[in-house]
Formats: sequence, structure tokens, C-alpha cells
Amino acid sequence: MPGRKNISPELWRRKSRVVEEPRNLRQQQSDDTRRRLLDASLQLFVHKGFAGTTVRDIAKAAGVSPGLMFHYFPSKQALLQEHVRVIRSGVDLMAQRLNAAGDPLETFTEIARTILDSFRENYSKNLFLLANQVLSFDSIPRAAKNAVSATRSIEASVPLVVRGQRKQQFKRGDPLALVVAFWGALQGIAEVLIWNPNAPIPDPEVIVSILRP
Repeated sequence: MPGRKNISPELWRRKSRVVEEPRNLRQQQSDDTRRRLLDASLQLFVHKGFAGTTVRDIAKAAGVSPGLMFHYFPSKQALLQEHVRVIRSGVDLMAQRLNAAGDPLETFTEIARTILDSFRENYSKNLFLLANQVLSFDSIPRAAKNAVSATRSIEASVPLVVRGQRKQQFKRGDPLALVVAFWGALQGIAEVLIWNPNAPIPDPEVIVSILRP
């Protein structure tokens, strides 16, 4: 190979590492900057609202210049879209679990446990609340609203509650009303934990008891 015939294998490996290590460091720094921008924007969107958050706010909170932020995300809308993508993947996962032919009580218990456990991380709590804001605020683009709509999870929950009622696992009553109570309780817990981080996270059974007879 040209340029290498007089270089020993060991020296060639050392030269390769010298080139590779700065490249890996730059990639790590780039990934870190991107993560800080995502974390900062999510925190600000939840606490100040999407409309009330500026590009300068995000850049300052992330410790970068607005110009550097534009290198990673061309706008705050692009940051929102990335958060929406993550939310959508979570909504899809919940819908898949609800549509699976599992035991109704076990399914809702596992969903409650998964979501409550995720609330131990601020990122997950903030995502849960951002999803609600996306659906509620007029300033949020319609495409983002459609992407995070919980309609699939709610629609998939109703037949599962009906099956649970037939098995006498769940209380009688309007299945949709029970579904709204279940998901609404999880939403409320996320809000409490955002404003009071030291509050205890309830046991999943507390949420599931909403459905039990």
C-alpha cells in the first residue's frame, strides 16, 4: 500500500489511533451538545410553553451560542419535532401492549408500572407533560398534535377494559370513563412530580385500583 511499505504494523496502528481519537472526541462533543440542546428545550417547553420559549432561551440554557444551535437544529420547531418523535414511539409502544392478547389486569398493571418507573427520570416526566401541551396549545403545529395524539392508546384501552369487566377483574360502568380515569391519573402524577420532585411515586396498584371492583 503506498505510504505504508516502510512503516511497521505497530507504528501504523499508533498513527491510526492518533487520527481516530480526535475524531471520536469530536463526535462525543457533538453528541453532548445535541443532548444538552434537547434537554434544555424540553425543560423550557414544559415550564414556559412552546410559544413562550425563544431560540435564545434554549441556547443560553444549553450553554451554547444561537449560531451553534442552528448547526444542530434549524429552529425550535425542529427541536419540538424531535421530542414529538420520541413521544410518538412511546404512544405506539403503549398501543402495541394494549392490542396484544394479554390478560387485562396484568396489562394495565404493567403499563402503570412502566410509566411510573419512567417518572423517576425528569426527561420522561417532561415528555409526558409536553405531550399534553402539544395537544392543548393552539401555538403547536397541527402535524405535531396528530403525531402525539393519545387516541390510539385510549381506543385500544376500551376493549381491554371491556374484557376485564367480563372477567370480573374491573368494576362495572362506562369503559371509556374508566380509561379516562386511568390515563388521567397518570397525567396528574406527572404534573405533581414536575412541580414537587420530592413527592413519592405511587405504587402501580394505586392506579390500577381505579379499574378494580
